[in-house]
Amino acid sequence: MAEAPTSAPTAVRLTWLDGMKGISILWIAFFHFYTAYTNSHYPNPLGPNYFSSFIAQCAPSSALGTLGCTARGVYTAVASVGFHAVAVFLILSGFGLAYSLAKTGNPEDGWFGWYRGRILRLYPMYWVAHLVYLVSPFVVRYEAVDYRFFLSLLGDRICPVDSIFYYVNPAWWYFGLLLQLYLVFPLLFRLLQKLGPVGFLVFCGVATFVSRYLLLLVLSTHGYYVQGAFFGSRLWEFALGMVLGLLYRRFPREIEQRLFSFPTIMGGVVLYVLGLYSYATTHTYIANDALIGTGLFILLAHIARWCELLPRLGALLAYVGAFSYGLYLLHQPYVLYFAERLRDLNEVLVSLLGYLIIGGLTCLAIPLERYVNQLTNRILERKKAPLHSSATDYQPKLETIE
Repeated sequence: MAEAPTSAPTAVRLTWLDGMKGISILWIAFFHFYTAYTNSHYPNPLGPNYFSSFIAQCAPSSALGTLGCTARGVYTAVASVGFHAVAVFLILSGFGLAYSLAKTGNPEDGWFGWYRGRILRLYPMYWVAHLVYLVSPFVVRYEAVDYRFFLSLLGDRICPVDSIFYYVNPAWWYFGLLLQLYLVFPLLFRLLQKLGPVGFLVFCGVATFVSRYLLLLVLSTHGYYVQGAFFGSRLWEFALGMVLGLLYRRFPREIEQRLFSFPTIMGGVVLYVLGLYSYATTHTYIANDALIGTGLFILLAHIARWCELLPRLGALLAYVGAFSYGLYLLHQPYVLYFAERLRDLNEVLVSLLGYLIIGGLTCLAIPLERYVNQLTNRILERKKAPLHSSATDYQPKLETIE
């Protein structure tokens, strides 16, 4: 790494970050659709002997049939692990927050103003998503609207964890995790400044693994705490994003050269594969989300950069990623509703219908999110930020999932 930081060129935008978010949110939405359609019909792709079990169930009668079954097995596996992209959103959230503060080291309006900005970014669209769920047809309604709905409106997706974590719209569990990470972000950022990138990563890595060890093997708590009901179990992904955001602000060219190099993508493949194998035992699962998130972040960064070779595709993915928060909040009750009613149809046809359904939801969610943001700004008389900005002013949208 060069000793003196280089400033980001003003003509360059970090479109690959939005492209990653676009890929991730679409993958997550299709994962929810596809798994609801298949309804555990196929073997678990994260279990042992997946391909042999899948091909045995497929029962091909020729070599060409075996090749077709293998291709179907790959497609099913990729569609069924879309939830892994949630870890990428965590990294991107940490990246955006640290990147926006790396230049000055302090929020422009102080930490009180910083919290205000995060709340105003998170809650209005979140409340609108609750309202849409209440009045909308074509959504699954597995649970009654009761006191938990009002707790969810406040942002509580943790207590009581066993009945509210997945309540009404299961994807909203991530909102509770974001609130926790935003709450402790000022402390984390000061630690990053004090310890430096390496020391900070070591600290957060130890804190993450100790938290997961205690939750899984000592306290035997509900699995939701490891998934994200307790922020410490997912701290590594967020901290890694913070370090990358800080370093990218200081050394943009050097970080891009290293991130988009062949050795780095090979390292990403290795880390992701290790993450897949870490499902084998409880002890190895301690490292699961850290391995999955780190490896997949590298892989999706490269895929997003490759998509930019097709300008229209790259621009479309970046646009979807820039407004992925609304799609995250709205999509799951709809895709579950339609997927459950299409189970008797051919899988190829259902996949095509799934793409169309998710595309339609995206076309509805993006203008709704834009309108809610504009209305919020108008009500609060806040100056509207430009939709696209240069890398020197780049503040990626931080709250999207999966």
